[in-house]
Amino acid sequence: MVLAERLNQDMQAAMRSGDTRRRDVIRYLRAAIKNAAIEKRGELDDTEIDEVIRFQVKQRRDSIDLFRSGGREELAAEEEQQVAILLDYLPAQLGHDELVELVRQKVDELNVQSAKDMSRLMPALIEAAGGRAEGRTLSQLAKDEVARRASAATTSD
Repeated sequence: MVLAERLNQDMQAAMRSGDTRRRDVIRYLRAAIKNAAIEKRGELDDTEIDEVIRFQVKQRRDSIDLFRSGGREELAAEEEQQVAILLDYLPAQLGHDELVELVRQKVDELNVQSAKDMSRLMPALIEAAGGRAEGRTLSQLAKDEVARRASAATTSD
C-alpha cells in the first residue's frame, strides 16, 4: 500500500503548507479510492489505485474539453492543474516517439490492414503500454498509423 501511504503523507503536507488545491484533489482522490475499495469489498493494491487515478484523470480531461467548448477557459485551466497533480501519482508516461514506435510494432505484429482491425489492435496496445499511456492517445496514434499505411498502399498500387 505504498501509494495510499504516499497520498496520506502528501495530503498532510499540503494541509500544513496551505496548498488547498493539492489538498482538495488528494481528498477527492482518496474518497474515490475508498469508494472503489467498498465496491470491491476489500483493500485496493497499487495497480487498482492506479486505475482509479487514471479514471480521475480521464474525467477531468473530459471536463476540460467540455469547458473549452463552452468558452469557460478559467474552469478548464483549473481542471488542467488538477490533472497535473494527479499525474504525479501515476508511473512515468511514455513519450510521443516511444508511443509511435510501439504502435508501429503492434500494427506490424498483428498485421493490421484497416480500421476494421482496430478491435484487435487496441487491446494489444493498451497491454503493451502497461498503463503508461492514455487510451485516447493510443487510439489516435493507431488510427493515424493505419490511415498512413492504407494511403501508402493505395498510392503504391
